[in-house]
Amino acid sequence: MKPGDKCKITKRTFLHQGIFVHTGSQVSVKEIKEDGKIITEYFDKEGFPHDISFDPTELELI
Repeated sequence: MKPGDKCKITKRTFLHQGIFVHTGSQVSVKEIKEDGKIITEYFDKEGFPHDISFDPTELELI
C-alpha cells in the first residue's frame, strides 16, 4: 500500500471517538508509519473526515 490508495476496512465494526466505523467502509491511505501502522482518512455518514490508524491486516486494497 502507498499514500493515495483506496482500501476497504476488514476489521469488525468499532467505535472511534464517538463515530461507528463499519466493516467494508472505504478509506484512503494518507501515511504509512515506520512501525507499520497505516494512517487513513475515513469520512463518516455526515461527510466529516477522520484520521484512523489501522494495522495492515485490517485493510484490503480495492
